[in-house]
Amino acid sequence: MTSARGSRVTRFRRVTVAAAACALGAIFFVPAELRAAAQPALPPVPTPLPAALEIATPLSFAGLTLAQAQDDAVQQSPDVAIARAKLDGATAALTRARAAFGPSIVAGYTRNPQSGSSPQPAVIVQHSFNVGLQTTLGNVAAFIPALTQAEAAYRSARFSEQAAHRVERTKAATMYFSALQARATALVREQALQLAQTQLRGAQKRFSAGVAPRIDVVRAEVGVARATGDRETAHAADANATEALAIETGVSVTALQQTAAGNVPTISPGLLNPATAVEIALTQRGDIQAARSDVGAASAALRSARVGLLPAVTVSAGYAHGVDVGQPIAGPTLNASFDFPLNASAASQIGTANAALAEAQARLRLAQRQVTLEVGAAVRNLNAAILATAAATKARTAAQEEFDAIVIGYRSGASSSLERDLAGATYADARLGELTAIYNEASARAILALEIGS
Repeated sequence: MTSARGSRVTRFRRVTVAAAACALGAIFFVPAELRAAAQPALPPVPTPLPAALEIATPLSFAGLTLAQAQDDAVQQSPDVAIARAKLDGATAALTRARAAFGPSIVAGYTRNPQSGSSPQPAVIVQHSFNVGLQTTLGNVAAFIPALTQAEAAYRSARFSEQAAHRVERTKAATMYFSALQARATALVREQALQLAQTQLRGAQKRFSAGVAPRIDVVRAEVGVARATGDRETAHAADANATEALAIETGVSVTALQQTAAGNVPTISPGLLNPATAVEIALTQRGDIQAARSDVGAASAALRSARVGLLPAVTVSAGYAHGVDVGQPIAGPTLNASFDFPLNASAASQIGTANAALAEAQARLRLAQRQVTLEVGAAVRNLNAAILATAAATKARTAAQEEFDAIVIGYRSGASSSLERDLAGATYADARLGELTAIYNEASARAILALEIGS
């Protein structure tokens, strides 16, 4: 027998079921025209874009390649100009010091009155003219100090000039890809703003239709404000990076307005091994070759200094023409003199040459050590950059899929605007992270090519 309470529960359930049925009928059996009016079309899911991402990651400027940028930067660099001027001065000083070893032209004219022979009181005039070459053989002690000093100054200036070239080329490569990254970032920020504006319009339509709360519009407005600020910051960074590259290379900003696909330096897989890369760099780097030639020059200077232990011989030869004691004279001349120093100047010059050789050998070891460190670090940096690019691409793909799914869910009501905004921010960060990784890898490739000397 059913109690009164049970009857009331049963009637309540029936009413609830009836109400639910009415609600479902209102949802599922409304004419299509009314449903379309009540559910305004949302913006399409943004294209995420392997294609759009390729457009956003150019690797060259249409009016300036990486190689041109590096060459122009070297020509425009004040640091390189200073180093080159010092090298030119050191080269001239070395040439002057070496010229002291060469022969010199000697010429002379003699006119002497002489008495005539007895018993005639006539006065006879002696006059002669001679011209020839004179050189000093073995007088190393007189020339080695200036030569040693000039060679040391030349070696230092040459190393400084080579270092300035490498620093400037590395700086130009870094600025080149930084400018490209700033341009791509500005494009991404522009696209993000367009997406935020589209989402705001969609939220406003949904709110007007009564199918979305006011908070969705507020969140979309916040997203537009944030995207606007990010875009302005990105455009300022783009302008700054472009102007810096233009000043560094001496090209106009107009030449840097258009970007292109471009190519970064290709690195052989074998060079991704630090030991292999260092071995190759030690054979083809200009500073290593210069250091080896300096060791050879210092060895030759030491041999010359040892020759200074021998006596110096001054030799002059030429041709004389004139009148002597009233008789014409003409013929070749030869004069020679020996100089044997009793001081220790020759021994001190040998010590100086020994010290110069030790310095050149130390410079070679220093250059080899520096190349080993720089090339090894460049290889490891490139390997890390390659892995970082792969990881960033994977993260961007996952964030893109999540964002697409949540946007679709938001359109169907399965996701909230907060989830959509969070997914959009995650995707934007992942996309910018991928851009950073791509340009870091490009810069690392260019720097490794410079460090190897290719």
